[in-house]
Amino acid sequence: MRRTAAAASAVTVLVPLLLAGASTASAATTGSLTVRTLDRSGKAVYAQVAVYNTKTYDFRYIEGNKKTSLPNGTYELASSFVGGNSEDAIVGGHSVKVSGATTTTFDGRKGRAVKVSLSPAPGSGYDHTVTAAVCTVDNSPATMSISADAGDLYAIPNSSRAYELSYGTTYEPHSTTGGDFWMASATHSRGVPSGVSAALKKSGLTNLKVSARSGPDSGQAQFSFSYSSGGGDDCSMQTNGLWFQRDLPNSFTAHIPAGSWDVSQQSHDFVYSGHHTYAAGKTTSLSIGHAVWGPGGKLPYTWYHQLYFGDDNPFADPKFTAGGVLASGTLKLTHAGKTLYQHNYSPSTQLDPHPRIPGSGWYTLTETAHRSGLPSGSLSTSSSLSLHFYADAGKNQQVRDYISRFWPEGLNSRNQAAAGSTTTVDLGMQRLGTDDSTIGRLSDGVKSVRAWYTTDNGTHWKATAAKLSGGKWTIAVHNPASGPGRVGLRSTVTDTHGDSSTTTVYNAYAVS
Repeated sequence: MRRTAAAASAVTVLVPLLLAGASTASAATTGSLTVRTLDRSGKAVYAQVAVYNTKTYDFRYIEGNKKTSLPNGTYELASSFVGGNSEDAIVGGHSVKVSGATTTTFDGRKGRAVKVSLSPAPGSGYDHTVTAAVCTVDNSPATMSISADAGDLYAIPNSSRAYELSYGTTYEPHSTTGGDFWMASATHSRGVPSGVSAALKKSGLTNLKVSARSGPDSGQAQFSFSYSSGGGDDCSMQTNGLWFQRDLPNSFTAHIPAGSWDVSQQSHDFVYSGHHTYAAGKTTSLSIGHAVWGPGGKLPYTWYHQLYFGDDNPFADPKFTAGGVLASGTLKLTHAGKTLYQHNYSPSTQLDPHPRIPGSGWYTLTETAHRSGLPSGSLSTSSSLSLHFYADAGKNQQVRDYISRFWPEGLNSRNQAAAGSTTTVDLGMQRLGTDDSTIGRLSDGVKSVRAWYTTDNGTHWKATAAKLSGGKWTIAVHNPASGPGRVGLRSTVTDTHGDSSTTTVYNAYAVS
């Protein structure tokens, strides 16, 4: 039987300290609270209780069935726990006024069944679980949730409009290698009802069709789908979440409530999409782990005579551009033959330098990076980026330049091309903004593109013509006649103002 109780975050417990000789008036302001947590048979069971003082905003977790010293006042409480039979799951929330020695109870015998299903049902071959969360409407941290097998979940009713109940259902395939996932949820506001029996419609779901490749990452991966309410129904964030493992490469569809979702994949490395909004009834294709992981498209910018490098990622997935957390490397800035800044960084380093620049002129920023700790044969193991640009130190604006994004066409799910074939590689010209309206952006255009590829890890580079057609730059790579092998890619883009960038990715894709 699976049980997933709400995890208690790290919270500093602020317990009043009574010193010898403290006044009687001060002592009188301190009471105690005992929260009895009883299962469906009336037996006391272990539980954590979220406790929130509505006046002082003090928040802590306390243990059920134990007396805890607390300042007198009004508190919002929430708790979730598993019964002594290790099957029944109970969740509830209510308020209590602490004045002296106070006792209150979460009694599982008063719980009413929470029954949630999907209509029409996905069919056989699924594990069917139900989740419920009790929250306060003022979005205080007095929130608890729990999951159980269908038929084993109970919520303790509460007529107070200060509380609400979110509930949901998840269907996960029995198979650990294939199959789709289904999840739906809803919220009952104005109190916790005396039981729930809901059949949620599939029409309210969005469909995320995921193709997760191997190569840049491999092995077993953890997939996470995290929901954001956007400041509305925060309680639904407790019931909308999907986590599971699959071996790479893998394909599946997650049928989940419409709204804002962040999708991530973690194996040896980690990538995530950031929150995007998906509409009900729509199908969206998501590609994860496509070759080539390389430098992202964010450019430096000047700010009051400083040059900000930003948080550009040297191993950005072409679609899930946030992540690539295994990067180590070197960053170097030069001007007029002098090194203005140089720093070696590791995966644990948060790198966002902003050295002062002496004045307006031409600068060169060079970054070399590699990913360590990966299995033999991994792709996108090393990258480099060299930017040569003119910076106006007196203006707050992004520099000109373009950063190539390589996208090989026709690769299989392991990012392999057939030996002896020719691979067309798209060159995306990236110059992403800063999302800061106070930083100006300059117009620019591509003047020329040169490109090379290597089949011997950089010992020799072969030039290949870059062609422009329909607004898209492409190159043709002639793959080795026999495999296995790997291909590295490099391009230099020069803009119409003389700025230039060179992007290189080693072991960009494989040849089999």
